[in-house]
Amino acid sequence: MNLLQLQTFLAIYECGAISRAAERERTAASVLSHHLAKLEAQFPRPLFIRNPRGLVPTEYGERLYTHAVQIMKSVENAREDVINLSTEITGQVGLCLAYTTLQAIGPQLMNTLFNHYPGVSLMLAETVSGGTIDQLLAAEMDLALAYTSSRDTRLRVTPLLEERLVCIGPPQIIGNTCQPITVNELIKLPFILLRRGSTGRPIMDDPRLQRQFEQNARAQTDNVHAMTQFVLGGHGCVVGTFSYLREHIEAGHVVSRAIHRPVMLRTLYLCERADKPPSRAVQLVRDVVLQLVADAVQAGRWKHERLHFDASRHYASLPA
Repeated sequence: MNLLQLQTFLAIYECGAISRAAERERTAASVLSHHLAKLEAQFPRPLFIRNPRGLVPTEYGERLYTHAVQIMKSVENAREDVINLSTEITGQVGLCLAYTTLQAIGPQLMNTLFNHYPGVSLMLAETVSGGTIDQLLAAEMDLALAYTSSRDTRLRVTPLLEERLVCIGPPQIIGNTCQPITVNELIKLPFILLRRGSTGRPIMDDPRLQRQFEQNARAQTDNVHAMTQFVLGGHGCVVGTFSYLREHIEAGHVVSRAIHRPVMLRTLYLCERADKPPSRAVQLVRDVVLQLVADAVQAGRWKHERLHFDASRHYASLPA
């Protein structure tokens, strides 16, 4: 198996026919057929099923495609990384940000990268479910700031900070008071819950509390906009961090109450691939993200209960 064969395989898989793949690769169809035959000879079963409309990948083809995408991306990252040693840092970086982290550092991140590192192309995704881990493992994304942990050895998951969850909603539903609300009081109210997602990512760190909230939720969703409309429309409340609806809280549209008995926490993690070296572009974005989180912590803009990383170590003056 060589890179030319894998490139041929990817083209045929994505185009669905040798003729269309040949047009994309600007080569003869007979050349691609030759490379595909050589590649398929290395496996016990064909990679494609031939039919009049083109080629349909088999189970073997589907599995190889997952590996081939990662291999070719690693090759491209290696090429860019070596080129970048003596030039401006360039390359595409895929970054997943949880909704609240996107609100907290998204504008500063884009300002820093777009104005001072024009060679870096940012592929930004907002994540609110367990799909973050899947995207990292499939090499669709390079980094993530998410409330998601994993024991997969292919990933390095670093806890950054713990945030306290609060109850946010209309005052006529949760009460117009600064007094904390207990969990037993909260679950009797109409509330919407962020759905666990395909990999079962919990909303809070305590699995017992997670189950209790799932059993009593008025509605569940993986859409942040739907959650916001539920709360602002006066239908009920939501469990989240203070920063989730900060602007609406400060404007007086909704109120927040701390949750106690018990206190509810969730942990923010930096997730990245551990089984391959990062490119210079990925390392740059990683450093900028950590500096921006540290900046928000130092300035008091990011409310937290406990830090798991040394913010002063990452704190630095970013370009204006």
